[in-house]
Amino acid sequence: MSEEILKALTQLFAIITKQDGGVTDTERDFVISFFKQELDQDTVNEYIGLYDKFSGFHEQKDADPEEEDKKKLTSVKDSVRTLGLCKKINKTLQQKQKVVVLMKILELVGSDKNFTPQRMEIINTISSVFNISKEEYKQVESFITVEDPTTLAFDTIMIGDATEPVEPVFKHFYCEIEGHLIFIRVPSVDMYFVKILGHDEIVLNGFIMKPRRVYLYSPGSTIKTALGDALYYSDLVSHFISTGEKTQLSFHAKIDKFQFPNGGIGLRDVEISEGPGKLIGIMGASGAGKTTLLNVLAGIEKPTEGFIRINGFDITKEEDKINGVIGYVSQDDLLIEELTVYQNLYYNAKLCFSDFTEEQLHERVMKVLESLGLDQRKDLKVGSVLDKTISGGQRKRLNIALELIREP
Repeated sequence: MSEEILKALTQLFAIITKQDGGVTDTERDFVISFFKQELDQDTVNEYIGLYDKFSGFHEQKDADPEEEDKKKLTSVKDSVRTLGLCKKINKTLQQKQKVVVLMKILELVGSDKNFTPQRMEIINTISSVFNISKEEYKQVESFITVEDPTTLAFDTIMIGDATEPVEPVFKHFYCEIEGHLIFIRVPSVDMYFVKILGHDEIVLNGFIMKPRRVYLYSPGSTIKTALGDALYYSDLVSHFISTGEKTQLSFHAKIDKFQFPNGGIGLRDVEISEGPGKLIGIMGASGAGKTTLLNVLAGIEKPTEGFIRINGFDITKEEDKINGVIGYVSQDDLLIEELTVYQNLYYNAKLCFSDFTEEQLHERVMKVLESLGLDQRKDLKVGSVLDKTISGGQRKRLNIALELIREP
């Protein structure tokens, strides 16, 4: 986050926590923890000083009880300041970042469970300025504030625990933990967040989760329980998708034989049958035929004997029926070194979607870049393998983006 946004956030934290009794030590510790995640140690001290100044943390220790009524009169002034700060943030942050900010503000108030009407009214104002719908805000607020997770009757909430509810009003999956893992999906930005209620040692991407703290559950994330069970992002997210939203696909490959032009046998007796939403890995020694197998499965090479079918259509004989279904990322880079990350994807999209307007092209490109975490690197030149300006992992993700842009 930029310095300007962090300062605006610091003031928002201060405005909210100084209401109705003032800042508690727990709330201040939460703010310090947030700064430590975003800043280096020297800058952390600077922002703690700003927060203490805006919130009046030190002054409230010596405050006269008779001044409390006067403090309540400042709420109108604070509301005006809140609107100004939110409008400033609104111009700079993307909608996903605004949702994260709202989560952090609610989590701050929840750190001491001080959900007073005055504080919640200010937070409600923030969500309105951030263009977050009332329904979505209510779900997010409930996710943070509710003590009994079984009362969260929203289809955007999913709970994992060791119980087997008879008629749950929420999405549920079985997980051997003491307590509850609670997930929420924010549909407008397609983001997922998770928190734990309980004291089991749950690990998210290598870091131990603290009880009641909210964590972004991003693509590729893995949660490991105290018993060693692994909960993968793709498996858990699939629970949120209704049957109607899933693409019904069947993939059946039966390769009796694949023969090279020189007569050598590349593949023999291979059979694969799978449904939608599965990730399959192919392992083998160098020269075992992994690339050959993928080329046949993708329809680049035809099996000498056998077939590859998607939803019953033979991909080598009925190509028109499965056009646009298969995406293939080659082993070699297909990037133009002189162009930026954005330009590589933009010109590829231009070739794929000749009927798109410039606005539609830009929207499609940015959507794919954001989904692969490349939006912050969009203006960097790709460069060569020997003269890198983006990392090897980012190069590979950009190669994947060249195929994902078509939404195969």
